[in-house]
Amino acid sequence: MSAVSYTSPKFSPMSSATAEPKKGFFARVLDAIIAARTEQAEREVLKYVQRTGRYPLL
Repeated sequence: MSAVSYTSPKFSPMSSATAEPKKGFFARVLDAIIAARTEQAEREVLKYVQRTGRYPLL
């Protein structure tokens, strides 16, 4: 029987199981596109509300 003691959590086998997997390149690109389009839509709604004085969805 043997025992292994780890000096750093970096080398612990449990650290890899608890770490979240990194997002891939295309997932990050898609997230950036969605965020940019959401901000653009919010700006457009704000401009409409300022121009007309009423919120279009109510």
